[in-house]
Amino acid sequence: MFKKYNSYLPDLRESWILAINLVVGGSILGAIIALIFKLILPSLTGIEIIAYPLLFIPPYLWMRFSLKLSEKNEPIQINKPNFGKLGAKLSIILIFPLVFAFNIIIEPLYLWLEMPDFMIGLMNAISENRISSLIMLVVFAPVLEEVFCRGIILRGLLAHYSPTKAILWSAAFFGIIHMNPWQAIPAFLIGVLMGWIYWRTRSLWATIFIHFINNGVAYIITVFFPELPEDAGYFDIIPGVYYYIAFAAALIYTICILIIMNKSYDKPISNKV
Repeated sequence: MFKKYNSYLPDLRESWILAINLVVGGSILGAIIALIFKLILPSLTGIEIIAYPLLFIPPYLWMRFSLKLSEKNEPIQINKPNFGKLGAKLSIILIFPLVFAFNIIIEPLYLWLEMPDFMIGLMNAISENRISSLIMLVVFAPVLEEVFCRGIILRGLLAHYSPTKAILWSAAFFGIIHMNPWQAIPAFLIGVLMGWIYWRTRSLWATIFIHFINNGVAYIITVFFPELPEDAGYFDIIPGVYYYIAFAAALIYTICILIIMNKSYDKPISNKV
């Protein structure tokens, strides 16, 4: 499915063009289509299922336009998993709690931000449109955003720059496409984690899995625990001293698992982060 894009390796300038196409072009296209559906079918709900994938059409068209200019590049597969001595099954088992642990330790870095009004409205819309929100957040978002941010942008940046620069920039683009600071900061931070794992394993499915778990947990909390504030975090969910115990355990687990992964995964042909 992705073979034709193996030679498309965007540098930083090209990555900015892709991100602008998504944020500006995709938003305009999505808004127009959503408005048309609202005018034709005013009682229709779940329009976001249709509008969300449209965000990716402008950058996709740009990539199609740029493919001929990229034919001379040496192809690099978008998904070529190599989990080294750790193996895919054990990696997935370790990654599952890592998502929770990582979110706990990064939470204090962004929870002080006030949630924008439109995000509060979005949280309410998720509760009211459960099926469409489930498809958009837990199915479409992990696949489309990971193909875009890791499979296309990070893979290209790794071909042009050091792993550190490539991972940080791809995480920055991941934050930018969320289009608000309240989401951008945690998106950047978890984007660094997913970028590092993609660099070390070349597994797009591993990062899709992380994204799926991350969004799935957020969806479950929003839909099934409506009594919690819209901006509730682990600090609000885990009572008293148990939060600090959980934080310490999460920090230790994250450090240990990253050390294990770093030692177990094969070294990519590039400088070590």
